Amino acid sequence: MTIRFPKALTAASIAAALFGMALPAVAEVVPGACGSDRHIACAVYDPNETYRIAYRPGEATVLVFEKGEKIDGGGMGDGKAWTAGPAGNGFFFKPKAPQAATNLILLTNRRRYVLKLVPVRRHEEAVWSLTFDYPDTRAKALAAATARSAEARALLAQTVSASGVGNFNYDMHGDTTLAPTALWDDGRFTYFEFRTSRDLPQIYRVYGNGKEALVNPDDMRGPVLVVHDTAERFNLRVGDAVLGIRNNAYRPDGQLNPAGTTIPGTVRLVKQKEAGGE
Repeated sequence: MTIRFPKALTAASIAAALFGMALPAVAEVVPGACGSDRHIACAVYDPNETYRIAYRPGEATVLVFEKGEKIDGGGMGDGKAWTAGPAGNGFFFKPKAPQAATNLILLTNRRRYVLKLVPVRRHEEAVWSLTFDYPDTRAKALAAATARSAEARALLAQTVSASGVGNFNYDMHGDTTLAPTALWDDGRFTYFEFRTSRDLPQIYRVYGNGKEALVNPDDMRGPVLVVHDTAERFNLRVGDAVLGIRNNAYRPDGQLNPAGTTIPGTVRLVKQKEAGGE
């Protein structure tokens, strides 16, 4: 049988069609170096992408997920050619043979990962570590930080409005990594705002004789620690790190509180005893 092509199907169009058939069906993300070391790679996570990981025999690779993310399951096209397993929020794998190209699919408690494992090309470095960046996590963190900031601003406005005064005249010296994001008092309470993921410091009041007393409060309002007192000096401590804080506008007698209560918008009433009563 003789197959006749339509006259419109020229040699050029046939070549173009064949070229199109030769194109890869799936686009791959090739992770780039995080810094100067090309073995250490980073990639933005996208559930609709396949990530190309170059390996070299005798060298291991680790995938690093976000904190709290753990492997629930997974599979490899050629699992016998690899040694692989999870560890914490990571996943390690190492080829057993030079020609071990395959795919790897991982399911975590949060996401799905699709990877293509291929031998290194000429002038290419093997990936020893791949860390993912998560736009959804960054967006949530930004939204949470914005909400905490708004809560802190509302608290500041509330305390200043209730007391009629806000003192921001503070100096700090020492380890500034412990410094609060904002610090103020209303003459009665001292407010330490911490917009950070680091451990919160212990807060000590420093007396005139140099002795310290721990004053860490249970009163946490959003990102703000509220110390139910004012002082001329505080020390903030985490391990051996210390930050000294001085209140330059400290008044030992405090701020007059005509309402007689620490609850904004309320007034304390004292019932008087009747004459001749108990």
